[in-house]
Amino acid sequence: MASDGIEMDEFLKKWLKQVKTISTELTPKEREKITSAGGQVFKEKLEKVNRQKHYSDHNDKTYGHAADHIDVMNSDVDGDHNGSVTVGWKNRYHAMNMMRLNDGYKGYQADHFITNLVQDSEIQTEVLKAESAEYQKMLDKAGDD
Repeated sequence: MASDGIEMDEFLKKWLKQVKTISTELTPKEREKITSAGGQVFKEKLEKVNRQKHYSDHNDKTYGHAADHIDVMNSDVDGDHNGSVTVGWKNRYHAMNMMRLNDGYKGYQADHFITNLVQDSEIQTEVLKAESAEYQKMLDKAGDD
């Protein structure tokens, strides 16, 4: 018997119907909600590593510090709302400086702090767990209908 007092086969049929419904009918806004959960996790990790490696005492009155201005944008890089999110800097000044620090430039060796963060399997797992939890909430909500 399943937890709701119904037989296992009935429980599995109900669950499969929920999964089929929610997985095939996700709107871009719903997909953004899922990917935003992962984006928030990645944003926190990026802020932390940015502060550890590149935070300075320089007090820029105009732009502030890059680590304090990381955003989760509900769109892809082109601004299309297709269900993906972008984590990074809206401010071009910060984005260009962080690109130079990550990739290196004449006179400065790259440290690849963003690249390493993106490729870190532990962080990828945390992002997926956050997205999975958000997806499960949607499944649970669909099951209540």
